[in-house]
Amino acid sequence: MNVTSIVKKDSKNVVVHFDNDEVLFLSADIFFKSGLKKNDEVSDDRFSFLVKENKLFHIKQRAFGYLSRRQHSTSEIRIKLRQKGYETELITEILEDLLKNNYLHDLEFAKLYTEEKKKTKLWGRNKIKSELIKKGLKSDIIKEVMSEYLNEDIEYDNALITARKKYNLLKPRVADKKSLKQKLISFLNGRGYNYEIAGKVCDELINDNDYLE
Repeated sequence: MNVTSIVKKDSKNVVVHFDNDEVLFLSADIFFKSGLKKNDEVSDDRFSFLVKENKLFHIKQRAFGYLSRRQHSTSEIRIKLRQKGYETELITEILEDLLKNNYLHDLEFAKLYTEEKKKTKLWGRNKIKSELIKKGLKSDIIKEVMSEYLNEDIEYDNALITARKKYNLLKPRVADKKSLKQKLISFLNGRGYNYEIAGKVCDELINDNDYLE
């Protein structure tokens, strides 16, 4: 087939017409990279190649759009691209390219995510781990960031801070010591702290307040 005309659709896209009535829509980037000109002969293989290259270009641009807003795990980007209806094998090709060029880095993402939730949300180990699993991160990555960024002392301090805020809200409404402890433990469990840490924090907070005795 031969190129009969090349029409600029808009600032980002070009339409290539062929003598067999085929029409090829290309991004401006892919078009200029292809070097296509009027009257060029294009084989079926080259036509298919350009179609694929154009799809890959748009998938990558979509991925860059997601990454420009915030860091994502590889699994998150894969899910978002699938939801847009892109072909699985093309998504995989783009993700491999992004990983190779360090646009995606699951370990760094996990470290930043863990540090943020530890400091700003005061989440405990269990909640952070659960969220990292949901984001599709591998177990070895999760294990590494858990050991590097969380230990019992940090968890205890964070649990005490967040529990004290909740305690001050509950104290005027709950006069019974046992009920108050149960509510605080339940609250801390929901924030990702285990029963041992939650129990120690509650004992420290409640026993230090004479009027509850």
